[in-house]
Amino acid sequence: MADRPTAIDLFCGAGGISAGLEDAGFEVILAVDSDDDAIKTYRHNFSEPKYGAITADLSELDPETVLGDIQQVEVDLVAGGPPCPTFSSIGRSKIKSLDNRSPESDDRHQLYEDFLRFVDYLSPAAFLMENVEGMLSSRGANGELIVNLIREQMEELGYTVYVEEVDAADFGVPQHRKRVFFVGDQGEPTHFDLEEWGTHRPPVRDKEKDMKLRTKPDAFGSSSQSTITEYGPENPERECEFQQHPRQKQPHVTVADAIFDLPPVSPDGEMPPKEATEYTVPALTNYQDWARDIPADSDWQEVELTNHSSRGQNITDLTLYKILGEGVGWNIGDVDTELQPYREDIFTDKYKKQHPREPASTIVAHLQKDGHMFVHPREVRSLTVREAARLQSFKDTFEFLTSRTSGFRLVGNAVPPLLARAVATAIREELL
Repeated sequence: MADRPTAIDLFCGAGGISAGLEDAGFEVILAVDSDDDAIKTYRHNFSEPKYGAITADLSELDPETVLGDIQQVEVDLVAGGPPCPTFSSIGRSKIKSLDNRSPESDDRHQLYEDFLRFVDYLSPAAFLMENVEGMLSSRGANGELIVNLIREQMEELGYTVYVEEVDAADFGVPQHRKRVFFVGDQGEPTHFDLEEWGTHRPPVRDKEKDMKLRTKPDAFGSSSQSTITEYGPENPERECEFQQHPRQKQPHVTVADAIFDLPPVSPDGEMPPKEATEYTVPALTNYQDWARDIPADSDWQEVELTNHSSRGQNITDLTLYKILGEGVGWNIGDVDTELQPYREDIFTDKYKKQHPREPASTIVAHLQKDGHMFVHPREVRSLTVREAARLQSFKDTFEFLTSRTSGFRLVGNAVPPLLARAVATAIREELL
């Protein structure tokens, strides 16, 4: 293995895994996805990988066709997150509503096998596959647990396989997002536990839920601040470093910690405007400072802000948003029939105002349809693409060069870069 291990990112989407891999010291030499908007966004935000960022349907192509010259290169890690609608609760409900189809009959149910075809072909030292927590309870057509079937297929390729379920909030992501990682290693079986790399924890005192205003350069620290005199772009230690068994864990990063520095916007009106393209206050927390990713010698007031525009919304939705309390969600059945935008058998929890003193609920691709489950805690509107990206731990320098609708989808489908960085660091340090 070279000083900088190599990786390829299959089903790369906008690049959440790739961002984490690069921050963990990997060189991503190839990225592949079937979504044109995803690849367009990927190319805009990353230096061109040595073997490109290409649009290809991995389910229809053999590895030799996709990989080309990369076949002669030693790849240390194959990573990817095969699309997962048949394993997620929302995805399964939507599929069942279509002509009584079974999720197990959906072609995307087997996309993990396409991932394994590429692993088998390249035989990397290790692999990393991400999926939703629903995979742990999902069963195949014959009733067998999918997770056991997948593990057996991976082991047949000659790998020791570790199956880990983690919550992104425990790794500094301001969002509760439980995900399953399959980690394969060609080395001798060893102890491998991703929870040992967690940097954050649930609060033990109510005060730990307060917005963690920054006074010192501790990454995502929990110190308090009562004046604005020390706020500003100067922060020499801007990164969240991951190490096994950290001596001290910080309280979870909250919605307020993550997005409350972003300028107010509104669905329609001049003040606040519909779109904001610049910051109006300095970063107030360490996470906000980290997310802005502004060089220490630059003026935050001269930096462009992207993807921060409010979607248009009708007066009925805005009225309901106003009535909701912070952290409160209304089940569809709790709302008058005239106000129910969806069938009760598809969505049970449709209206939800995010709580400022807690991590956000799981950001999902359904945001492209509407924002009812992601109402801003203090402003009467749903979240913007930039706010959703912040809650996914994308830095503000990561621009979604697509329509707002597509931007929501790309953000919702992504693996949080901070979580990917933690997992990639653990793989590099322990397995490679």
